[in-house]
Amino acid sequence: MKVLAVSDVHAPVWLKDLENAVSRKQKGEYLILIAGDMVDRGNYKQYRRVVDVLEGLGDVRMVAVFGNDEYDSVKDAIGEENPEVTFLDDESIVLEVEGWRVGIVGSRGSLELPTTWQKRNIPGIEKIYSERLRVIGEMLRELREKVDVTVLLTHYATTTKTMKGENPRAWRYLGHRGFERYMKEGLVDVAVHGHVHNGSKTARVGNTKVYNVAFPIWWELVEIDLRSERISIEEFLSK
Repeated sequence: MKVLAVSDVHAPVWLKDLENAVSRKQKGEYLILIAGDMVDRGNYKQYRRVVDVLEGLGDVRMVAVFGNDEYDSVKDAIGEENPEVTFLDDESIVLEVEGWRVGIVGSRGSLELPTTWQKRNIPGIEKIYSERLRVIGEMLRELREKVDVTVLLTHYATTTKTMKGENPRAWRYLGHRGFERYMKEGLVDVAVHGHVHNGSKTARVGNTKVYNVAFPIWWELVEIDLRSERISIEEFLSK
């Protein structure tokens, strides 16, 4: 089973481009990590079209988080209309991938500075983001000793290193560097996020490989080799 990741298709905006990207992949067995904003501006009916496209890859298992364009008001509808997808909303799951136990912590993520709209419309959003950061750390620590590989799947960025290419003044509105602490502590093997349309594709924080899988950067589904990332970490620690 190969692992692919994608985010920020903003269907219907880049749905045709996603279809083209899927057509270039060989059919097979895939775990697909979806890092949010697969629909545009709460257009939840488009999520069904996205899932139908991704199922064209063959035998797929989909694990997703919600982006900021999958509004809170439509999350339930998206889940009900797409039962094939496992949505993680500040939750974790353990899967077996090629004989390895893979723990995935999934969340929309946090921002260092909430947007003006969020401040006006979501009471206590600063506290929500800080509490989410803490809870995710607890979930990662709980998983670390139970699995072979830990994956942090979020929509918002979890490091500033993948924001390079964006205006630095906007960085605090794109993610939260507090997650870097968990990577440096060895709690995360692979981090996958979206949201940063003009950032960098990959980065490394400590021993953690970070993927920014925003579709407008790659125009492809991003292949992630969880096994090689974990092996490289073990080799590093053994030196």
